[in-house]
Parts: sequence; structure tokens; C-alpha cells
Amino acid sequence: RLNEFEITWIGEEPKETRGWHNVLVSEPYHPWWENWWPQGHIIGWEHTFIHEITHLLDCIVNDKDVAPHGATFLDGYRADVVVGAILESAAARRIVDVTY
Repeated sequence: RLNEFEITWIGEEPKETRGWHNVLVSEPYHPWWENWWPQGHIIGWEHTFIHEITHLLDCIVNDKDVAPHGATFLDGYRADVVVGAILESAAARRIVDVTY
């Protein structure tokens, strides 16, 4: 569900609560929620693109770094290297090391 995160906190205390937690991200205090409808309403797949473009435009207009919430050129390069290794591995029928 796109209106939830599954998170786990490293070193969470007490230890009895360690593990994965579902966090509903449709509360007014969550980033980007101020532009949506009242809390508790579900967001859909298409809304992820609205968040992406809103973040990108904000970074451009306000001269801010797109990271860590958005992908950088380095992220894109690394993804391309991985895809290339997958294609090479499939063609060669062997494991291929990924090196950046």
C-alpha cells in the first residue's frame, strides 16, 4: 500500500518492539502531505509522480540538492551499470561483477 512505510529502527528499545512496523504516511505532519486531502485518505500509485516532480521543481527553483529524497546522476549511473551487468550476465550465462 502506497500510503504506508514498513520501517525498522536499528537499536530499537525496548528489544521486545524490535522488528518491522507499518507507518501510515497520511498524517498532517508527514512531508508533502500538506498538499493532499484530509488525513487517513489513501494515496495511489499515480501520486508518487506528483511527489517526485514537486520535489524536483522545488530543488530547481530554490537551488537545493535533489538528494537524498530524489535520485542523483550518480544514482542513475549506478543503476545503468547494474542493468548492463544483468544483460551481460544473462548473455554470458555467468555471474558478472558490478564495479562502479
